[in-house]
Amino acid sequence: DWDINDSNIPKVTRYDHFNDWVDGHVRLVYRPDCEEARRHGSGWAMRNTNNHNVQILKKSCLGVLLCSNRCILDTGEQVHLRPAICDKARKKQQGKPCPNRRCNGRLEIIACRGHCGYPVTHFWRHTEHAVFFQSKGVHDHPRPEAKSTAEQRRLRGA
Repeated sequence: DWDINDSNIPKVTRYDHFNDWVDGHVRLVYRPDCEEARRHGSGWAMRNTNNHNVQILKKSCLGVLLCSNRCILDTGEQVHLRPAICDKARKKQQGKPCPNRRCNGRLEIIACRGHCGYPVTHFWRHTEHAVFFQSKGVHDHPRPEAKSTAEQRRLRGA
């Protein structure tokens, strides 16, 4: 048993499979050559957060953009867009028309408050033998669209 802030992190030989959608209080250990772990990947919209320990990267969840009418797309899914990482760009997203052409709703940000009223946090720590990951909190909002979907939509100019 370990915590991301421990001064002595154990040397491990068993590794977890990478998980894009970690939710809840979770500790995982990834191989040091796991590309997704090296990039601190997540399906959730996360941004780097100020952390006073240079050995540990801290990321906080930005939540999700939902339609104010909570409309349903032809696919049967709710509009659940990925918020921008940059504060200025995220503010521009808020209030834009819903991407569903048959809806007159507006996009609104649903902030993540799943860690005692604060955003869920992910912590990453690299060692010679592993990449340690720890999540604190349970997301209290729907998953945003995948990052690749958001990038494709941006390229199409929609």
